Amino acid sequence: MAARAVGAVEARERKGYRRALLGLATAATVFSLLHHADHVIRGSHSGWPFEAGVTPFTFSLVIYALVLPGIYLTARGRSIAGYHLLVAAGGLATLGFVHFVPVAGHEAPIADIYAAYTSPAAGTIALAVLTGLLTSVALLALVALMARRQTEREGAGDVR
Repeated sequence: MAARAVGAVEARERKGYRRALLGLATAATVFSLLHHADHVIRGSHSGWPFEAGVTPFTFSLVIYALVLPGIYLTARGRSIAGYHLLVAAGGLATLGFVHFVPVAGHEAPIADIYAAYTSPAAGTIALAVLTGLLTSVALLALVALMARRQTEREGAGDVR
């Protein structure tokens, strides 16, 4: 009887992780779309297909080819917390580097995002989108790590 109760708790935890992974990956995708749209609207740090040249912006679009299959497979019940962790950690490192490391060509949030808009409200919304993106990706990495550890503890291959 006690083993059944423990198994039920573990099943709820796996289901909770799956829902959290789905929700956070979806939120990160939405914030990413909004942030890419912000780049295009501002006309700064953009690139192909919205401008003639291929830039880091162009390469950043590959994130959708990485995160969308993860959302699909998780929704289908596949255990891919490690995949979400890898994509989120890579995305977080990239976001942090291009927005906060002061090297040539980096995008400074206040100077390039907020100040690019004549309206303080629009600048604030753009910064809120970047904050939402960073937060959702960081939380996705954290939940993916927790789900991965849960899976390893159970010795099971499915986080459902």
